[in-house]
Amino acid sequence: MRTHKTHRPAPAVLIVSFLCCFSILCGLWGCAKKEAATLPEHPEISYEAPEWYRDAKFGIFIHYGVYSVPAFGDEWYGHWMYIPNSSSYGNSDIYTHHLETYGGAKAVGYKDFIPDFLKGISHWKQSGGPEQWAELFEAAGAKYVVPVGIHHDSYALYASDIQKTYNSVNGAGVDYLGALKEAVTARGMKFGVSNHFAENDWFFDEEAGKGTDLTDPAYAELYGVGGGKTKEHVEKWYAISMEIIEKYRPDLIYYDFDLGNDAFNTYEDANRYKMLSEYYALAKTWEGNEGVVCNYKYDAFSPYEAVQDKERETLGEIRPVVWQTDTSVGAKSWGYVTDEVYRTGEEFIGALIDIVSKNGNLLLNVGPMADGTVPPESRAILETIGAWLGAYGDAIYATRPWTVYGEGDAENRGDSYVYTGRDIRFTKSKDGSKLYISALGTPENGRIAVTTLGSRRWNAETVKEIALLQGGGRLPLAWEQTEEALNITLPEGLHGACAVEVTFTDGTIPQLAQPAGGALTVNEENGYLLDFTAEDTVFLAECTGEGSIDVLADGQPLCTVDVPACENASRTVCAVVPAQNGVRRITLSANGADITRFRFCKQKTAAEKIEAEDYDLARGCVRAEPCADGGENLGYVGSGDTVCYAAVDFGDGCKKATVRLAGSGQTCRLRLDAPDGEILCEPGADTGGWTSYQTFEYDIPEVSGVHTVYITYDTGWSDLNVDWFAFS
Repeated sequence: MRTHKTHRPAPAVLIVSFLCCFSILCGLWGCAKKEAATLPEHPEISYEAPEWYRDAKFGIFIHYGVYSVPAFGDEWYGHWMYIPNSSSYGNSDIYTHHLETYGGAKAVGYKDFIPDFLKGISHWKQSGGPEQWAELFEAAGAKYVVPVGIHHDSYALYASDIQKTYNSVNGAGVDYLGALKEAVTARGMKFGVSNHFAENDWFFDEEAGKGTDLTDPAYAELYGVGGGKTKEHVEKWYAISMEIIEKYRPDLIYYDFDLGNDAFNTYEDANRYKMLSEYYALAKTWEGNEGVVCNYKYDAFSPYEAVQDKERETLGEIRPVVWQTDTSVGAKSWGYVTDEVYRTGEEFIGALIDIVSKNGNLLLNVGPMADGTVPPESRAILETIGAWLGAYGDAIYATRPWTVYGEGDAENRGDSYVYTGRDIRFTKSKDGSKLYISALGTPENGRIAVTTLGSRRWNAETVKEIALLQGGGRLPLAWEQTEEALNITLPEGLHGACAVEVTFTDGTIPQLAQPAGGALTVNEENGYLLDFTAEDTVFLAECTGEGSIDVLADGQPLCTVDVPACENASRTVCAVVPAQNGVRRITLSANGADITRFRFCKQKTAAEKIEAEDYDLARGCVRAEPCADGGENLGYVGSGDTVCYAAVDFGDGCKKATVRLAGSGQTCRLRLDAPDGEILCEPGADTGGWTSYQTFEYDIPEVSGVHTVYITYDTGWSDLNVDWFAFS
């Protein structure tokens, strides 16, 4: 669990959910710099998420383990209890708590919590816990369930031949994974397993634990091999991974953040790609299997090899391939703690709608008590979600993203889900015959006003009916369309999020005229209805290959753009075009080149300040955030991130670049015309931190005419923020 830096905007209560010990983990994982992997990547792994997963949308994550016994701070209790002067990511002083409650780690080690946990898991099994959980999760509307099979603490909750001493079958005769799988699949839900052993090599801090049980060889199986990502550690991780896969045949496996470390792609006989290939191959031999999913964090794999998971974070746009957010019912911990800050079911209903509209799934975590009891606060949250899905689930399950995800004031890219009735999201049925409109909060004045669907941008002539979803039934609603909005009148007394279904006389959703300035994925053969403003005078396209692109507006030639060969996987080309005020149908004809995304934007003048956050296209995690200088800056930078600024007019020639930035010594690169194009300069300096801005001037090779400018990042996760730049 890690994130870019500690100034991501979030309410005070929730900020801890984003930090996740970033400073600690940077040192443990070495995330400041990512070295090249020893083994080659595996491009032969071509993957597409199975239909069941794309239809499921909602799953339950379960953190239940030895950490449920002390039930304080967070599920990293075993890490922090040995480290003085530390604060957990839940902002709790676990070391002092352990000292005052148990006499410190020398008196009571983490292993000493195991007997009480074994009593608890025995009670869970004997009292019908697996069936009770499965019943609750089914009622919540979940379609898949993912328990943690082994956490960073190395205690296996299954019949392990590797963790021979420290597993729940040896300790209590309870095969936790086996019992839960039986109960879950009996109710038609898919079953997954989360494997966190990759982090075991540093989780128990041997240096801080000197003089305690951490350094006693008798407990080496539990406390780990230590010494970093050694071959021994990686081989044990691989063996545990394959043991879980072969014994439990999970429909889904989930890995935490450390899997992206290059050690897991170094050894030929034990590496993450070998695991992934064998998982996919084995799954094809399992009777009744409908395809499997591997969830990963950060860059352990690519989105075309497995399904990326965003921990306590959502996306700001539709992603072409399916992805997942995992978050927890509590803001402090993933495992049960007595002082948890619980959220509300309404928050997660809004989050689910938002995530699904952007082609994602929500995996919502609960942390049971040591005896297997699901806390009443968690149960209430799940019941609230289940009741909503019982009424409005048709707008969620088995849907696909529409042309745009929605409208409204809330961005909510983090883990704070605050919505109003003005926040609208769209989904569509798989066959494209029905459009679903969901309001994420209580609509104002008893109606949903959808400005995206005003008559300027969307033709409602073929609308057959607009109806409120009511489980298996439908309640027809009155509606009218004006140039400004599609206005839908709701029944009186409706409270909270709701969803309506729109059907059409010809069984086809009319095409939407989108803002010409929005980034569009190329996926329509019949062109794109685009709404132009006077400033949309630059055509910008992200391409691969070599050739040209013909651009037509309402069938008339608008421009032809040459696409030169580029060593990089993709490049961006642009051309200035005449102003096209109003709605136009744009069609693209690629000759040799392949277009992935395009948009129209305004031309820029190199001599005037170009705000870094006003990029035209971006790749990676980089995005805008509030700036200490006022306004916004470009931040959240990761290695390989790229942003581009189209049609920058350098006039008769510029020889200098001026850049306003803040950072801790990292650098970026200003390039010309391609992500791997000519380097103009390499801005960066230690200004005293990511909020201490300074202005720097750099000599550059002379540039004239109109060009695309790129900012590229190659320094790993960094604190480098760029406010603005200009040329002279």
